[in-house]
Amino acid sequence: MHPVHHAAQTPDKSAVIMAGSGQSLSYAQLNARSNQVANLLRGHGLKAGDAIAILLDNCPEYFEIAWGAQRSGLYFTCLSTKLQVDEIAYILTDSHAKMLFVGVNFLALAEDAMRHAGVKIPVVVVGGAATDHAVYAEARDGQTSDPIADESAGAYMRYSSGTTGRPKGSKIPLTGAPIDAPNA
Repeated sequence: MHPVHHAAQTPDKSAVIMAGSGQSLSYAQLNARSNQVANLLRGHGLKAGDAIAILLDNCPEYFEIAWGAQRSGLYFTCLSTKLQVDEIAYILTDSHAKMLFVGVNFLALAEDAMRHAGVKIPVVVVGGAATDHAVYAEARDGQTSDPIADESAGAYMRYSSGTTGRPKGSKIPLTGAPIDAPNA
């Protein structure tokens, strides 16, 4: 069931609880913030079928970003924090990511990977401030929590280790189905 239904039925119930810190998000907060992310993505010109990449430690913001991309009809690729510069560069290029959400502690790695790939995409920094890049909380909070007009189900784009020495991307076709459709 999509979090939007839980937000309507049990808005104050915890959707996310981080084991180490106890930091949590209610379903109402997750729904509102994922709508803000969807509006942020549209504000940057991303449309259904486009892709984003996410390079973060485990944190509640990951869920906001992933669900915001999902409800925007986007592909979202999570980059392992254990990848090397050339591997991240390859995935950013191969996935055709048009925006990167990155934890402040991985910003230098992400910038090196973009230089290595010759890719220049908008970067949104999670968990701290950075020069030359948007700060996630400020960028998110500057958006309305109203749903975008053209909501449709996006999907996770997975990367395996590949058999050729390069990660291999795998994605399902997007159908334009509603955000809570089966397999969404």
